Amino acid sequence: MDEMSFIEPKPLDRRPKIEGHNMLKYAFALTIAGFVAWGVAGTAQEAECLHGSSEVPTELARRQAALRFARQVNTVESSVYNQEQRYRGVKELPGVSAPPEGFRAQLSTDGTSYTFSIKDTRDFCHFAYFSDQMGMIYTAVPIR
Repeated sequence: MDEMSFIEPKPLDRRPKIEGHNMLKYAFALTIAGFVAWGVAGTAQEAECLHGSSEVPTELARRQAALRFARQVNTVESSVYNQEQRYRGVKELPGVSAPPEGFRAQLSTDGTSYTFSIKDTRDFCHFAYFSDQMGMIYTAVPIR
């Protein structure tokens, strides 16, 4: 009878291969880095100033409407002061329209002077116009 030769199987190596393990780590790291970069890019786009160098026509129109509103407030305040020798609050001003959509106006007065601001609530950079009884209108963004 022929003898059968029996080959003993080698034990399975249960340790991960170094090359494959490292490749998996690198692939995972690159995937995470890609998601982080994508998130940062999305945040940067959201964080752009609406009234900066890349201002689009619709935002330009909104900003110009806010400027017209500021001029209207100054004009009416001046007219009221010439007649009554006092400045009025924003709700007391005759014929002043509502602020443009997305802007918030605030006016404070003690009757002898006033300060006024109109701020863009949609703008990440918080663009604003402000003025007072002198009638000059200024543009502003907060200090960062």
